[in-house]
Order: sequence, then C-alpha cells, then structure tokens
Amino acid sequence: MAKRWVLDTETKGTGANMVPLEKKLAKPEPPAPSPAPPPPPKRRLTPLPSTERARTATALPPGHVRKKSTGELGKVQAVDAKAGTVTVRWLRGGATSTVPLASVSRR
Repeated sequence: MAKRWVLDTETKGTGANMVPLEKKLAKPEPPAPSPAPPPPPKRRLTPLPSTERARTATALPPGHVRKKSTGELGKVQAVDAKAGTVTVRWLRGGATSTVPLASVSRR
C-alpha cells in the first residue's frame, strides 16, 4: 500500500512541507495554557520635572530691551522714531543690529 502525502501549511514562514497523511491526522496535543502576563506597570501620577528653563519676564535695567522672538537681552544704542527702528547691541554675542521697534520689548 502506498503512503499518502499531504501539504502541511501550518508551518511558519513561507515554506510548506509534504508530510505523510498519518502524521497530519495524528494532531499533537495543544500546548498548556501559559500563565497570565504580569500587569502593566503603573503610570506616574506626578509629571517628571522639566529640564527646560522657565522664561520669566523680569524688569530690565534702564536702557535694555528683550527680543520678543528669542528673549535675548540687549542694550539700546540709538532709537530712530521716524523710521520706527532701534539699534541694539546684543549682550550674548556682542553683535549690533538695527531692528523694528515692534520686535523688542521692555518686559
């Protein structure tokens, strides 16, 4: 009597194997149930401290301004009210630039 072969497609991956029919019919016992997974870790109720420094608007010394976009401090050298500009020497880099009055503040 000839053996009957069947295509076993229950394998992982892309391959399938030819197995004898007797082997296919004799199904293995299902694996025992695995223990319950551990519960997920509890979430923190309090947020972690921020590493970013908080910006505070403090009073500036006379003749100083703060750039609105970056918060950089500078000392006013000249004001051109007619053109609406101010010439500022920035304290961080030491560079001097002329900027619109609307881009700086005294706060």
